[in-house]
Amino acid sequence: MPWTGPEIDLCKKVFTSDSFLIRNPAEFKNNSFRSPTNLERTCWRGVNLGGWLVLEKWMAPDLFSMVPSAEDERSFLSEGGAEAREAVTKFRESFITQEDLKWLRHEGGIDAVRLPVGFWCLDEFAAGTPLLSTQNYVDAVFDWAEKHGLKVLLELHGLVGSQNGEHHSGDSGQLAWLQPANRKRNLEVIRACAKRWGSRESLLGFGLGNEVGEKEPTWLDQLVAFLNLGYFDASRFYWASVAQFYAEAAGIVQKHMHPEAILVLDTCWDMERWTMEALRDVPGNIWLDYHHYQCMGNEAGSVPEHCQAMEFEGMLTENMQSLPVIIGEFSLALPPSADGYGDGTSWPKEFFQRQASLAEKHASAWFFWNYKIAREGWPHWSYRESVERGWIEPKLFVSR
Repeated sequence: MPWTGPEIDLCKKVFTSDSFLIRNPAEFKNNSFRSPTNLERTCWRGVNLGGWLVLEKWMAPDLFSMVPSAEDERSFLSEGGAEAREAVTKFRESFITQEDLKWLRHEGGIDAVRLPVGFWCLDEFAAGTPLLSTQNYVDAVFDWAEKHGLKVLLELHGLVGSQNGEHHSGDSGQLAWLQPANRKRNLEVIRACAKRWGSRESLLGFGLGNEVGEKEPTWLDQLVAFLNLGYFDASRFYWASVAQFYAEAAGIVQKHMHPEAILVLDTCWDMERWTMEALRDVPGNIWLDYHHYQCMGNEAGSVPEHCQAMEFEGMLTENMQSLPVIIGEFSLALPPSADGYGDGTSWPKEFFQRQASLAEKHASAWFFWNYKIAREGWPHWSYRESVERGWIEPKLFVSR
């Protein structure tokens, strides 16, 4: 299996988008595109510590059973009161411990973790909300990572006003993160996180927002776009506003993060969302964060087809931009109705090896979703259980 990925020669990459022609990356003064600080290879191997500091109902159904009507962390804590707060605290104390990071490094073949957090991760931003600060847990992860030789990719999974309106942002329903008051608050959150953790030795990078979404534009959105662009294109104006936010945030964090830290920008399911020209004003080392789940397609297909991961390969080759990419999330889950699924235990090894091999070849890092899950019967979402079942074999890449 080809476990070592090639360096990307950015100056050889010439491509067009809907409005930009990239000829020579050297002309973009603010960006610097550097390989990760890993002298032995170019691809970090990691897992997500998801569903822990940003709760997700599907990952911890027993916990959410206390408040059946709650769909996200905010509603769970606001409706559940003191009992819910106590339950969340107990869950967080036991779900991830130092022993987990020790296992990942020394038995799991992992050298990095992606740590999803919400804007409430610091005391000052949790204050006045039903949400519970998680800063002590984040501090602990950095301590444990440094003790056991791991890197940490700190990822803002939930921004003020929600960047996608989804339950996994901690606050479902709205998508209002760039409204003026929320935008200002989000920049304050980013500054505070960078000041607290930006100089940590184990910091690999800082993600500025997970799976950023776009709401259906209203007539007012179209009007604002017209006033700014001279024509009606609310979608284009929205993503230009996102890029502007990234540029401002990057300027803030650069003052506080150590020079090797990477700035991670979400591209979610759309590998063609960002070009170097669109992000020309974003300073620093940049990675794009792409997520891929083959269980979420419209057609069930067949297991042999899924194990070839042709769509995944196409995304990483045909749609590859001249920016370093990481696979921030992927799993072994497939539609149970797929032909050849059976009991779901005979094909996961091949499926993992194919996805990981492609990621190693074309990306700067991969992060399996998730390290583990607080429910029974969903092993395809658990790296640890997949290792224990023999689906993932760390011995293939644990020695370097």
